[in-house]
Amino acid sequence: MKQILTVLFLLLSLLFSPLAGFSEVREIICEGEYHMGDSETPIAAESRALLSAKRVAIEQAGTYVESYSDVRDSQLTADEVKVLASGLMEVVVVDKKRSVIEEGFHFWIKIKARVSPDKMQEMIKKAKDKSIVEDYKELHEAYEKSLSEIAEFKKQLATSKNKIEKHKVVTKIAHKEKQLRAHMTFEEGLKHSLHDEHDKAIEAYTATLELEPEYNDAYHNRGTAYHKKGHHDNARDDFKKACDLGEKYACENLKKL
Repeated sequence: MKQILTVLFLLLSLLFSPLAGFSEVREIICEGEYHMGDSETPIAAESRALLSAKRVAIEQAGTYVESYSDVRDSQLTADEVKVLASGLMEVVVVDKKRSVIEEGFHFWIKIKARVSPDKMQEMIKKAKDKSIVEDYKELHEAYEKSLSEIAEFKKQLATSKNKIEKHKVVTKIAHKEKQLRAHMTFEEGLKHSLHDEHDKAIEAYTATLELEPEYNDAYHNRGTAYHKKGHHDNARDDFKKACDLGEKYACENLKKL
């Protein structure tokens, strides 16, 4: 009798344990690096190293979430899978180093990306939102473009023959670093929006707009967050601004208010 009760206890423990939902958490370790050039700041250089690591983590996380039947049944596109992976992924920096290589600073960073499928169904619905998908796609394209342009500016700076030319290139690099910060705060806002953390999303989008006052997607997304909080006047103002700047979804939402 005692043995039977023990077996029943073990079965019930398994049934009601976190493993019963088969919510296997995956941890992904990735590394990124970036070599800082003249006139670049350490903060921007470290951010680019972090972006490099995150880019690899997103790809691996996407492969992981695609293995779930819920995702296969939903027939998500590659871009939608990236949105889903981004929404489910939590990133922490576990190590970073700065070293001197060829008279310049080299940044290396290691991250741990934790992917939990607990909110899979909820995130799948949000991954189907066309405006969010486009935001993520445009954001990743902006990161790629930024890296390419910075590499070109580095070459221009190395071959500049006078102070005027160098000053122009340095100014361009500074502008690109400001854009990078704006994109990163916008990405923070996207993450908060996916988790319905409206106050934090509004804060992140506001920080984006302080850096880039004509960032139309930031106006649109902040307007959406305001609307979900019931602040319709603020939402209307942001949708109007985003619509004027060419954001099509903001124009559609403005008509609905």
